[in-house]
Amino acid sequence: MSAPADPPDGRPARRPRLADPQVRVALVTAACLLVGAVVAKNMLDLELGFMSQAAPMWVFIAYLVSGLRDRASEIAFTIAIIAVTCGVLILHAV
Repeated sequence: MSAPADPPDGRPARRPRLADPQVRVALVTAACLLVGAVVAKNMLDLELGFMSQAAPMWVFIAYLVSGLRDRASEIAFTIAIIAVTCGVLILHAV
């Protein structure tokens, strides 16, 4: 995907918001937090503690602190966020 050309009025072109890896990882984190809460409450009928419920957010914070913004780290952290969410739900369901 190439960067958009500068508009004729001299202003720099704006990068699409979803092209930023940080935004994509944040959206995955938000979706995992929401899905985790809904599944835990409605399907598993249990209430997660703060640390367990916020586990995907801790992985996202690690992503922010790492400073890595390349595609490989984005995919790795996205997989880690999804795996942590599934892991917390599985551990609490057993």
